[in-house]
Amino acid sequence: MTGEGSEGVPRFGMGSIKKQLTRPLFIRNLLTILKILAGAALLILSIKGIHWENLVAGIRSANSTWLALTIGSVLLGLFFKVWRWAFLLRNYEVRATKTRLFSAYFVGQAINIILPLRGGELVRIGFFADEPKTLPEVASTIVLEKYLDLLALTVFGIWISLTISLENILNVREWLLPLTITLTLALLAAILFGPSLWNKIRTLSIMPERIIGWVDQWVQANQWLRNPRRIAPPIVLTILIWGVMWLTNLLLFKSLGLKLGGTAAGLVLILVYVGLFPALMPGNIGPFYFFARIALLPFGIIQEQAIVYAVVLHSIVTLPALAGGLIGLIIRHRQVTE
Repeated sequence: MTGEGSEGVPRFGMGSIKKQLTRPLFIRNLLTILKILAGAALLILSIKGIHWENLVAGIRSANSTWLALTIGSVLLGLFFKVWRWAFLLRNYEVRATKTRLFSAYFVGQAINIILPLRGGELVRIGFFADEPKTLPEVASTIVLEKYLDLLALTVFGIWISLTISLENILNVREWLLPLTITLTLALLAAILFGPSLWNKIRTLSIMPERIIGWVDQWVQANQWLRNPRRIAPPIVLTILIWGVMWLTNLLLFKSLGLKLGGTAAGLVLILVYVGLFPALMPGNIGPFYFFARIALLPFGIIQEQAIVYAVVLHSIVTLPALAGGLIGLIIRHRQVTE
């Protein structure tokens, strides 16, 4: 606030304004601290009573061949995820080179892993800041990614709930299915009736012409959602992504000598995915260990075996994304400095 603008403001008024400005930052910092503490509590609960020599011995006992296949499945899953995003960008006619696509995706993933917040998606959008007209379309691709993953999570949740009761662990079906149905109906309504509704709104002239132009472009760009042939590839890739993530858990069972099947692999996938959503702490170590561990306990796996599995799984799914983020930053730095 400039000196000229503050002269007519009473002293007590300035104080109240300052409080209003600082309060959101204070609340955000407080929530961040609380989230980290919650994540740390989950980490303590996960490793409480663990004998470290047994943990190290369990990790060393992993079969190298099966472990290599597990890592390969993680890399394949990342490839499918980037490919799906490329398809969505192409459907919105957003031009993205392979280097920009790689850098934006993996830097965003690394941010989500390292920081206790969900800022990675904003970072991805920021890689297209030099073309501001495309930002609504880029944001839409990320929203559609989240919706497709939610749909896949719901399908997995229903499948697992038919083979094992989730009530004593995390009753996914009770809230996940209604949420997915609601969002699906809202998306279908937006696709079918959104353009005609927007045509009525824009005639009211209640928004600046520039905003109207952006929304016009965005509404037109979303017309591809009415074409089943263009929708099919992202859906197929989503099926492949979740199939590979499920396979990753199954392969790691083999590597660690755990005699578990597809139901256990699916339960690990569901609980870890849901458990990581709040992004409680850097690296999500505590929530990851906690939910991966409790997913195995109903199948008779002792706590020390379960924590070995959680530690190895966390390492092989996060390190490739972090490495990709580092490479993406290097590529971005070279592009900016050239």
